[in-house]
Amino acid sequence: MNQYILKDLKKFDILSDFSNEQLQLIKSSVYWRTYKKGQFLFIEDDPRERIYFLLNGFVKLSRSNKHGQMIYSDYVKSFTIFPYRGLFMDDTYQYSAEAMTDLELFYLPTKIFENMVKRDKNQLIKVVNSLSKILGTHEARVQSMANAQQRVYQTFCHLMNDLGVEKEQIITIECPITTTEIATISGTSRETVSQVLKQLKADKILSCKNKKFTIHQPSFFHECVG
Repeated sequence: MNQYILKDLKKFDILSDFSNEQLQLIKSSVYWRTYKKGQFLFIEDDPRERIYFLLNGFVKLSRSNKHGQMIYSDYVKSFTIFPYRGLFMDDTYQYSAEAMTDLELFYLPTKIFENMVKRDKNQLIKVVNSLSKILGTHEARVQSMANAQQRVYQTFCHLMNDLGVEKEQIITIECPITTTEIATISGTSRETVSQVLKQLKADKILSCKNKKFTIHQPSFFHECVG
């Protein structure tokens, strides 16, 4: 197991106030794992047995309808806990989780995590706050959806905020994302996304290499979505 487990656990907001003594109590229940790009951590309707603490890499959460069409897609970055959906309620996962890059993570059995949160009011408040932020992000996406082009702009704005790393006023989205995935998130066609991307690249607003986007003019998207 990762020799720096206590130090790494404290990097997660929900555990940041824990003392080393408190962390030692759950250490024996924490498991360290690695996943290769393309592996699934779990799929829809699997037993909801684990809560994950992502240390390195990106995870895609997705849900499909009965025809196999993707109807929901979102991304998880390093030092994020997931999944929150179904906490204290569901027996199975409501979506699938796929490694978009090689991953390093911890996981706790769900029951242990839930009991830990129930016993500590501060931890419960942090869970509620995290759920509120997720809900707020999704509400903002819905409220700002206009025409197809605007929806693509809105998607990039959220990806910048959720996954972007800023350096010298340039934002890099390290998580590899395809045009098909952008189309799913924005509720548009792949053809529409391709046309919008072509224009954005021509205007030097963004560039893309190996499915990783670099935003050279972040203000463009902020101004577009207002």
